[in-house]
Amino acid sequence: MKTQLWNLILEEIEDQIDPQTFSTWFDRTKQFSLVDHTLTIKAPTKFFADWLDQHYKAFLEETAYNLTEKNINIEFIGTPTNNHNNQNKLKKDLKAPDKIGLNQRYTFNRFIVGDNSQFAYSASHAVANKPGKIYNPLFIYGGVGLGKTHLMQAIGNYIYNNSRNKRISYIASEDFTNQMIASIQNNDTINFRKKFRNYDVLMIDDIQFLAGKEGSQEEFFHTFNTLYNAKKQIVLTSDRPPKEIKKLQDRLISRFEWGLLADLKKPNYETRAAILKQKCKEEDVELDHEIIEFIAENCHDNIRQLEGSLIKILAYTSYKNIDPSNLTLDEIKDRLGDILISKNKPITMELIQEKVASYFKIGKNQIKENTRKKEIAFPRQIAMYLSTQLLPDISLNEIAHHYNKKDHSTIIYAKKNIIKKMNDDTNLKAKIDEITETIRK
Repeated sequence: MKTQLWNLILEEIEDQIDPQTFSTWFDRTKQFSLVDHTLTIKAPTKFFADWLDQHYKAFLEETAYNLTEKNINIEFIGTPTNNHNNQNKLKKDLKAPDKIGLNQRYTFNRFIVGDNSQFAYSASHAVANKPGKIYNPLFIYGGVGLGKTHLMQAIGNYIYNNSRNKRISYIASEDFTNQMIASIQNNDTINFRKKFRNYDVLMIDDIQFLAGKEGSQEEFFHTFNTLYNAKKQIVLTSDRPPKEIKKLQDRLISRFEWGLLADLKKPNYETRAAILKQKCKEEDVELDHEIIEFIAENCHDNIRQLEGSLIKILAYTSYKNIDPSNLTLDEIKDRLGDILISKNKPITMELIQEKVASYFKIGKNQIKENTRKKEIAFPRQIAMYLSTQLLPDISLNEIAHHYNKKDHSTIIYAKKNIIKKMNDDTNLKAKIDEITETIRK
């Protein structure tokens, strides 16, 4: 069975979209047809279809192009309904209080264990079996794309499926901060505290982004103490161990180290090959053993790179309507050239534009649009700033021309603005450092 293009697009964007948003708006969609260059997607209602068209069409078409190297027009269709019961069911499903943020695809069964992840996997499984009674908190750390979120959500899914009475929350640290700010603005901090201090299992992803946010750290410190003293399970992930997180309160570092620290390293060749084989099995496709070996040997940075390679192959075969088992090694090298030589790719304004747009979940070409909308203008300023930092031989006028601006004054303003914001917000600096690392790789 050939994997449909829409499923491949969803796999590609899943890590770039907030889990709750993805679950709410994309889980209910499916491919209706792919005719010529038009991909039609069926949504559960007309409201869903209109919302996806308005908010994600450009981003999804950009993703489709990256996968197929073809200009794909994506259209959404939905079935309108006036049925009161259906509307009530939709509202209930959208809230889904017990499963907010959890992706059912992230399970222990789908996690390939290797020497790089055996310890973290075993610790996660132990916590899932006895939440609040062993390894509390569990602190999982490692680089980008190594499986931290997978293991954390596997814990949540396991507990949810085996202990339905448990109140579970999976949330990114930035969402925790945003909800706290909103509660202060709405004079509703009591309910905010009540919400987070009544969970049986609290899982916070990318806890390093609390660094420098004194108010959020203060709030989380008391939330941590309340849950810990009540023997409720806490699971945290980070890109580094607690002591290496700068501008994090010592008392938080101490509490993070009360439980167990489990690290994830880069997978070795055998593990990478096993991951590819498992992924092929899940997608019900066959690839020549020589091809799997080639990908495993050349994609060694992280698991996402492996999966991205396979997704691109499947997108190509789906669009061309050919059997993946008939692909040759030379064809694979041609299709994956951009991925395999990415670490040698020269830094250009186009590359910076692409990586910044991807990070902020907007289309690559959107970032150059002449608009003052914050969701576009702010990433554009970051791209301009990074161009001045990473391309010292490029003039400010050249950068201005690239972004369709009249002269260098816009670039100077953008640079000053971003530097000021980074000085005021260490979280933003961490984000820009992360984007810079992605560009340099």
